[in-house]
Amino acid sequence: ENKKKSENLNMVSPLTMFRYADWLDKLLMVLGTTMAILHGAGQPLMMIVFGDMTDSFVTSENISYPGNFSFNLIGRLEEEMTRYAYYYSEIGAGVLFAAYMQVAFWTVAAGRQIKKIRQQFFHAIMRQEIGWFDVNDVGELNTRLIE
Repeated sequence: ENKKKSENLNMVSPLTMFRYADWLDKLLMVLGTTMAILHGAGQPLMMIVFGDMTDSFVTSENISYPGNFSFNLIGRLEEEMTRYAYYYSEIGAGVLFAAYMQVAFWTVAAGRQIKKIRQQFFHAIMRQEIGWFDVNDVGELNTRLIE
């Protein structure tokens, strides 16, 4: 029965983990999540562009038979492929930006919360009675603050 009580004490709800987050941290996490969604949307968007590109090969205008070969067709196809190359480049740049911003927003939010937790831990240590420091090793406290 004691084991069950100690297990219940160790349980932390997902919302409790963010109790040190202020409004700016929450904003950074929302922006990071938004960038993660945009980052994830890059792959399906590339598949749509790829589908359009392959469709452009088989449209009735682009079908050429060996006897019906024209250089105008090649020029038109080259223009379309150049346009799709630009689409891929734009999507790639967007995905790169979104991925970087996703990591940056979440890292800044995590760093700010870690700083608050360490400050509160340090202040809690400083409020202890002098006998508490006889029981706990000072080096152990330093590693807890740094880790």
